[in-house]
Amino acid sequence: MDTDKIIQDLNRRFAAPLPEFYQRRIIFWYDEDKEFEDKLDEVVLENAKVIVLIGNNAFSVKKHFSVDDLTTNYLVYSPCVYNRPDDNWLLDVELYSEEFRADLISIWMDEMGLASNPAMRKQVKNYRAYFNAKDRRLKVSTQNKVPEHRHSYTWLSWRQSVA
Repeated sequence: MDTDKIIQDLNRRFAAPLPEFYQRRIIFWYDEDKEFEDKLDEVVLENAKVIVLIGNNAFSVKKHFSVDDLTTNYLVYSPCVYNRPDDNWLLDVELYSEEFRADLISIWMDEMGLASNPAMRKQVKNYRAYFNAKDRRLKVSTQNKVPEHRHSYTWLSWRQSVA
């Protein structure tokens, strides 16, 4: 994904209406492979400030979000990888924030409808050569669907059939 598309997508997200009871939007941009680290200076957003996590500034960023500035929108660029949740000072902020990824693996996972979690990302990354073929990704995406009829059985229809 090129920088212009990234900026356009991020500006669209920050311009979207906020959910009820929210005063601002925080988006975490995860880039574990640091593919966009050198292009970060080009990212200028209309309605948000950019903060870069460098590994040892997480506590000061958390204080800034929680005490110093409660209304400004932020894009948090995170090239950091945490092996344990206890090591992540911003985990609580991440849980109520939005996620953004622009790497190829994330684009493929979205295309195939796969859940974005570390274990699944690792598998797609390990089989990168296999998923490089568009027809294989299409095949996975068609097989990754839950049938509609499984969830159409409501409590009321079950209750009426039992009575």
